[in-house]
Amino acid sequence: MSVYILGINAYHGDAAAAIVKDGKIIAAVEEERFNRVKHCAGFPTQSIRYCLEAADITLDRLDHIGISRDPSAHLHKKVAFAANRAARRLAMSAGVLTSSSIRPSVAPAVQDAGGNGQNYSDGNGKGIGILGQIAERLGNAAKVRDVKDELARVFDCPKTRIKAQVHYVEHHRAHLASSFYVSPFDRAAVLSIDGFGDFVSTMWAVGEGNSLAVLGQIEYPHSIGIVYTATTQFLGFPHYGDEGKVMGLAPYGTPRFIQEFRDIIRTEDFGQFRINLDYFRHHAEGIQMTWDDGSPVIGRVFSHGFVDTFGLPRLAGSPITDRDRDVAASLQLRLEEVSFHVLTHLHEETGLTDLGLAGGVAYNSVMNGKILLKTPFTRVFVQPAAGDSGTALGVCFHINHGILRAQRNEVMTGAYIGPQFSDDEIRSELVRSDVSFEILTEAETTKRAAKDIAAGFVVGWFQGRMEFGPRALGNRSIVVDPRRAQMKDILNARIKKREPFRPFAPSILEERTGDYFEQTHPAPTMLMVYQIRPERRDEIPSVTHVDGSGRLQTVSREVNSRYYDLINEFDKLTGVPILLNTSFNENEPIVCTPRDAIECFKKTRMDVLYMGNCRVKRDASGFGP
Repeated sequence: MSVYILGINAYHGDAAAAIVKDGKIIAAVEEERFNRVKHCAGFPTQSIRYCLEAADITLDRLDHIGISRDPSAHLHKKVAFAANRAARRLAMSAGVLTSSSIRPSVAPAVQDAGGNGQNYSDGNGKGIGILGQIAERLGNAAKVRDVKDELARVFDCPKTRIKAQVHYVEHHRAHLASSFYVSPFDRAAVLSIDGFGDFVSTMWAVGEGNSLAVLGQIEYPHSIGIVYTATTQFLGFPHYGDEGKVMGLAPYGTPRFIQEFRDIIRTEDFGQFRINLDYFRHHAEGIQMTWDDGSPVIGRVFSHGFVDTFGLPRLAGSPITDRDRDVAASLQLRLEEVSFHVLTHLHEETGLTDLGLAGGVAYNSVMNGKILLKTPFTRVFVQPAAGDSGTALGVCFHINHGILRAQRNEVMTGAYIGPQFSDDEIRSELVRSDVSFEILTEAETTKRAAKDIAAGFVVGWFQGRMEFGPRALGNRSIVVDPRRAQMKDILNARIKKREPFRPFAPSILEERTGDYFEQTHPAPTMLMVYQIRPERRDEIPSVTHVDGSGRLQTVSREVNSRYYDLINEFDKLTGVPILLNTSFNENEPIVCTPRDAIECFKKTRMDVLYMGNCRVKRDASGFGP
C-alpha cells in the first residue's frame, strides 16, 4: 500500500504544505497564494486542503505528518541561555554589571525601522523582555505541538480520524533534507544557512543515499541571516522579505565599510563564525515577532551600535544616499566572504565537490552565482523553495528517507508542483468575468505570444502548474522583450511599482547560456546571478544589471516545454533566445488561479494575457480580442 506523507511549515513566515506519495512529490504550495497575504504565517489550512485534493485522499489516509519545528530541540541550551540572560539583566539593574556588558536601548530620537517616526528604541523595536519572550515562544511551541488538534478543528473532523504519526523535525534538518534528497547527487555536502530556527542559524552535513549526517552547526545568537535582516532594517526596508532589495542595491555602491562588517561578523576556525553582539538586540532584549495569520512582523534587530558606526538609520521612503549604497555593498561582500569560509571548510571536511544548499540565505542569488568561482565545489543544487516554505517539503523527505529508510526516487528539476487549471476552467472564468477572448491552438499560442512580445507588448503568461517558491519560472510570469531598454521603466510604471535599482531577470534557452553568460552551470530556478558577456550587454539592456550581471533562469524543453517553445519562437523572430521574466503580480503574492490572473490583468496596464490557449488583448475601450 502507498505511503502518504504530509509536510507542514506553520506558525512562521511563508506557511506552506507539501505532500509526497511513495517518495514522489505530488504537490507543494504556500498559503499566501490562496489568501493573498504576502509571506503569510499561521496555519496553512488552504495549502493542506489543496495537497489532499491533489493526492485524491482525505486526512484519514495520511500515514505520516511532519512539521518543520521541534520545540524540544536544544531545549537545555535555550533554557540555559534564557536563565543566563535573565541573571545578567538582574545584575545590570542591581549595578553589578556596567553598561558595557549589556548595551542599553537608548538612542537619539530617530525614526525606527518601520518608518513610523518613533524613537527607534520604541514601537516595533521595543524589547519585550525575558518573560515576555519566553511566554511568546512557549505559546508558539504549544501551537506546534497541537497539530492534530488544529487539523481536526479546521477540517471539522474528529481527532480520532487522524491516524497519521506526527513527527517534529528540527528546522535546519528539514532544510537539509529539502535540498539533498531531491538533488541529483548520490553523495554531496549540504549546507543550510538561515536566520534562526530551533536555536540554530547554520547547519552543515554530508548526504549519502538515504541518510544525512550533521557535521557542524552555529547556534543562537550568532547568525549571518540576522545580520542581513538587521542591516536591511537599518537601510529603511522594514518588511519581512525585504533582504532581496538590499542585494539589488549593493552593486550601486562600493564596499568601503568592509572592515566594519568584518568586525560585525568574525570568522573562526573550522567554518565557524560569530557576530559582534554590540550591534544587535535579539540576544539581550528580545525582539517582538508576530507569527499570526497575517504577514510576519519582526521588530527592530539592530542596536545603536549601527548608529555609532554608520550614522542614523535611513527613513523608509526617503532618498537613498551613497552611504546606504556603500553599506549594502559592504554587507553583501561580507556575506559572501563568510559563506565561502563555511563552504571551504565543508569541502575540506568532506572532500566532496557536489553541494546542496537551502535556508533563507540561499535566496541570495548573487552569492550562489559565485560559489563555483570562489570555492572548490563544481556542481550546486539550490532548493527552489530555499526559505521556510521549503521545509514543508523537507520534512516529507526527512520522514521518507531519514526515518522510514526508503530509497530515493525523486529529483527536482523545476518547481512546477502547485495548482493547475484546465482550459475549460480557464474559459469558464473568462466568461464569468465578462472578458472577451479568442481561443488558439497550442502551436498558435506560443507563436502569437512571441510576436506580441517582439512588438513591445507586456504579456501575462499563465500556464500549467504554479511554481513552488518565490520565483515565477514561466508558468505565472509577465514576459517582455529584453532588447528594449525602456521595458524596465514600463514594467515599474504600469505594474510592478518596484524600486528602480532592482533588476529584472532573463530567461534563456539552456543550450544558449554560454553565448550570453560567463558561466554555464544550469540555473533552472532563477537562483544564480552570473556576469553577462560584455559584448552582449547592449543587446539585452533591460535584464542587464548595473554591474553587468543577470539573475538568469535556464530553460530546457524537458523541464518546461511550453515556456521553452515561447522563448524559442521569440528567438526565431529576433535572434535573441532570451525573455525578460518577472512574476505575475502587483505588490501581492504571485497569482494562483485564473481569477487572480484576470483581476491582476484588469487592474494593471498589461497589454495581452495568455491563459492556457486563450488570448485576451486590451484595446482602447478596455478588453477585446
